Amino acid sequence: METTLFRYIDLPIGDRAAFELVCARHGFAPAHFDISASVAPGEPAHERVVTVRRGNWSQSYYDRHGQWVRQFEADLTCRFFK
Repeated sequence: METTLFRYIDLPIGDRAAFELVCARHGFAPAHFDISASVAPGEPAHERVVTVRRGNWSQSYYDRHGQWVRQFEADLTCRFFK
């Protein structure tokens, strides 16, 4: 079974807009992060895993209909990526 990989620009426009808004609220730009997503064959697109990297830090989130952006913002609030 091969996993399909996606880049930031391949994510739904709603996810990208929410991510950009969260970044702006915390003083970042989307370019400060490297984002990739993967989905296993046969899995729905909303069940993908989104990985966010910045420098030596990375965190993976289960998408579940855009929930990854909320989890990412919680990590920003806790200063995980600073």
